[in-house]
Amino acid sequence: MATLFMFLTWENRCISLTIRSAPVLCSAKIDENSPLFTLKMTIPNGLFTADSSNPAWSTSHKFMMTAMGAKAMRNYTRTMDNSANRLVACFNQHLERSSSFDAYSWALRAAAQTIGEVGLATDFKMLDSADSSVAEIFALIAHNISVAQTLFRKGRVYRAIPNPEARDKKRTEDKIHAYIDGEADRVTKEANVEDMPYQDAALQTSSLLDYMLHATDEEGKKMPLELVHDNVLTFLGAGQATTSSAIAWSWFCLATFPAQAQKLYASLTAAGLRADKEITADELARLEYLDFFIKEVQRLYNPAFQPTRQAQKNVIMPGGYLVPKGSQVTVALHSLMINTEHWKDPLTFNPDRWGTEEVRKRHKHAFIPFAAGARGCIGFNFALQEIKMVLARTVLNFQIKNVTEGAIIYDPDFALYRPLNFRMKLLKQIDPSEVKLASDTTVEEKIIAPQPHVGTKILPRFWAVHASNTGTCHGMAGDAATKANQLGFQDVQVVSLADSPLSDPKRTAEVAAGPNFFIICVATYNGEPPDAGLTFSDMLDSEIKAGRASRFKGINYCVFGAGNKQWGPTYQAFPKKVDANIEALGGNRIFEKGSGDANVDQDRDFAMWTTKLWAAVASNFGVDVNDAGKTNDNVLTHSSEYSANAVKVEFVQRTSSTAESSLEQPPLPGFDKAILRSNIELVDEDTPMPRSIRLITFDVPEGFTYQEGDHMEVYPENDIAVVDKLLVALNFVADASFKVTAVDRDVNPKSLAALLVNRGLISLRELLLYYADVAGPLHHSSLQLLSSFLPVDDKFESLRETLSIASVPSDTEASKAFFKKNRNFSSLIENHPLLVQSLNLQKLLIALRMNQPRRYSIASSPLVDPHVAKLCVGVDDLRVVDHVGLCSGFLKRAGVGHGVWVKSRSSQKTFHLPEDPTTPVIMVAAGTGISPFLGFLERRRAQGIKVPEHGGIASFKFYYGTSYHDMKVLKTLVQSFIDDGTVAAEAIYSEVDAPRRFAQHLLMRDALNIWGDISSDGRVYVCGSAVRVGGGVRQSLMHISEQVGGVTDPVAWLAEFRKEGRYSEDVFG
Repeated sequence: MATLFMFLTWENRCISLTIRSAPVLCSAKIDENSPLFTLKMTIPNGLFTADSSNPAWSTSHKFMMTAMGAKAMRNYTRTMDNSANRLVACFNQHLERSSSFDAYSWALRAAAQTIGEVGLATDFKMLDSADSSVAEIFALIAHNISVAQTLFRKGRVYRAIPNPEARDKKRTEDKIHAYIDGEADRVTKEANVEDMPYQDAALQTSSLLDYMLHATDEEGKKMPLELVHDNVLTFLGAGQATTSSAIAWSWFCLATFPAQAQKLYASLTAAGLRADKEITADELARLEYLDFFIKEVQRLYNPAFQPTRQAQKNVIMPGGYLVPKGSQVTVALHSLMINTEHWKDPLTFNPDRWGTEEVRKRHKHAFIPFAAGARGCIGFNFALQEIKMVLARTVLNFQIKNVTEGAIIYDPDFALYRPLNFRMKLLKQIDPSEVKLASDTTVEEKIIAPQPHVGTKILPRFWAVHASNTGTCHGMAGDAATKANQLGFQDVQVVSLADSPLSDPKRTAEVAAGPNFFIICVATYNGEPPDAGLTFSDMLDSEIKAGRASRFKGINYCVFGAGNKQWGPTYQAFPKKVDANIEALGGNRIFEKGSGDANVDQDRDFAMWTTKLWAAVASNFGVDVNDAGKTNDNVLTHSSEYSANAVKVEFVQRTSSTAESSLEQPPLPGFDKAILRSNIELVDEDTPMPRSIRLITFDVPEGFTYQEGDHMEVYPENDIAVVDKLLVALNFVADASFKVTAVDRDVNPKSLAALLVNRGLISLRELLLYYADVAGPLHHSSLQLLSSFLPVDDKFESLRETLSIASVPSDTEASKAFFKKNRNFSSLIENHPLLVQSLNLQKLLIALRMNQPRRYSIASSPLVDPHVAKLCVGVDDLRVVDHVGLCSGFLKRAGVGHGVWVKSRSSQKTFHLPEDPTTPVIMVAAGTGISPFLGFLERRRAQGIKVPEHGGIASFKFYYGTSYHDMKVLKTLVQSFIDDGTVAAEAIYSEVDAPRRFAQHLLMRDALNIWGDISSDGRVYVCGSAVRVGGGVRQSLMHISEQVGGVTDPVAWLAEFRKEGRYSEDVFG
């Protein structure tokens, strides 16, 4: 094997001999000794990677030299100016937010967006807003190169045998090539260009891809399609990586050397450039000081710092050094371009030096930022034009401030020299009229250019904050924390909103003093904050009222709101409030708010939002998202490798069977066991409408207290038939007992493992019957984990790919089909029995979530019997649906005497009957929405309060909508309240052919009386479907307010009606 030499020399003749790629020394063959070898594994025949002796290189060089020439690049000036102006628009958003940001990540967006428009005539949408993320194709290219690096490190023998990295690389390359094929087809159809000589094509085609598809050489031959692929990959990768680094260093110099930045601005305005005026190619060519400034940036901070050439034969270098044939010789460009032999005060940033005779007469290879010779950078015209345009637009609009904490560092393991932690903040540029003439702007002070240190970026402290009454947001926060740990964040914490540093001004200030990052996951319940957000909501109100604009200054945050669009105007109410108010109080929103819709797929919404968020965060903090583990998967869409120590489980001998026993300890804190007294079906057995509504009565334990309108949380049990199937499939001994003794910090806090730690003995039957969520929809994060558990073995490869694809959130038909067929863990195991071979108890505890309680409105009054509570529960019928709800199915199966774990929950304050019995009350419900109103009716009967028609003093109306008149038991029950004068009630049936079919239609019919009650300080209560009942009633009330009450702005009226607490909904999806 050839000896590898690296020369660090001041000798001009050595440098020239090496870099000019003469016949003696050139990149003739890129083998395993070359720094470009891993790139060649990915792009074998690209301009940078093909051997010089390879005809493919000659073909590519011939075609692309013309396409990348200065004359051809002038055609793209307007395109580049458009991209630069879009960057300015994003920067203006940052300016409005007064937020700082990572310079390199935005330079990357700018460079990649431009190469997309120039190279492919496509809009990657990376400069749409300040919250835009990097396009997927760049992640695929980066991943492919990372896989190649892993294969290279594992050696030639490993690469020669079948291995998972090679398969992963093949899959990634297939995606990349499919993308390029798609773009080629699109460009061909849109451009409608005939083939033409490459000299003409360089000036007449719409993009570099268009050029490569239609340019012909002297023999009429076109570039082979495989070379088109390789060269598209070359400019997509190289075209943005080096340029983005150069742009970031240029911004750094603008911030570091304000006098030179001011002179640059003066030179631009003197040349007639303005922020609102297009910049032409001729104008760019005349900007001398801009050219000087960029050259000085390149001299001191050039992205490419180690061009390498290979000796084709033994050669004696000047000075007597022997370079054996096949050796790689690397030129240290940075050392070359600060050589005191050629540069006066070489470490001083002085753009004016480029106008001196001394520099003009320098050695031709004393400044070679793009290398030189045949193997020099062919895209230097493209890069320089783009850098000039971005820099000109930046300076015309902004001044830059360096807000980096500590010194600037760079990563020596990265192939290019780029700032790893440079954070910048924007200030509005002064008016051109206030600028001194460039000729009057002199810079006398010599400032030594800072030399970045080798280092790694310190990631900030991380909090995943949650607030929801059902635990949904706790699970989301847990997923966020798991990913934060995987990405390398330190001091990762999962806390409720009430317990977070944000709730305490003193703790907020302490956290804000250092690097921090908060992901806040919160929900709304009928427009109200969840329990853990009540105090925080009040605090926000008081701080906004007091005008404390710096309450959250220094806090970096983003918000995800859980909800259901069927809730109508209250959808996302509290998340929106948190997001807007923290910003108004000085917080720095670092990513756009996300929204989940449980009516469709909230887990997918969260997964898609967090994938984009983590991509932006990883780019912002310089995190390597390509896992170096066994599968080399992208960290953003895959879980970390399983550790056997993640969960510690201890099996304990048990002699008695658990088959007939019930759970003796509460599954969750605060739950007590109620005994089911009766379970009555309200729908007639011979109904033509397949459905089920159960009226269930419980004997509740001591300490269970409630008001009418409150809720009962019920902890469900899984179907024993499903449990028995899983016990067999998983090879579990039903009565075997275990306890969880320890859980690693990387494990999601809402996983079974985290929730069962230190809870004592649990049998495997109890685990699957009571604790494990085997019936709920699969989480994307769970699929990621299950995929990561699969061994590196060919027989698991297809299953791994299936789970990996499904774990990435997507709207594709294939994804929808997967989740329809595998809607929960039990069906996944049934459809993919091979998965069981990779699972043990510990892995199951990590991947699965715990069952969550379901909330139901209480259908009784404690005035009748404080030890009794009733529920009205709808149950899906398998004749019309493909599955039954977990908790509703459990309650339908539960027999008299069965113990059920329950907990009382207060409803919103406004969903209780008014204390004044003379206040008019209007109740509207449909289906099981009748539940809280049965409690209202029981209360009024117990109080002996009658409606006016029976000699009473209070208007008490109830409008009830249902699908069909097939509930004799319920009708009899409600009729008893009508007969004794408790209520005036009327039912309406949606399946009956009549003009009026819904409860809100009855409101419109009785509009005069309804408006009379409302005008007499009346209350309106609504319960049922958020869309059909909630939305319908709101529309009817607004129509009544306008047509009967003469209200000119019904929307504002309804909002005020709700704000007064006189209109209250308890609706569901």
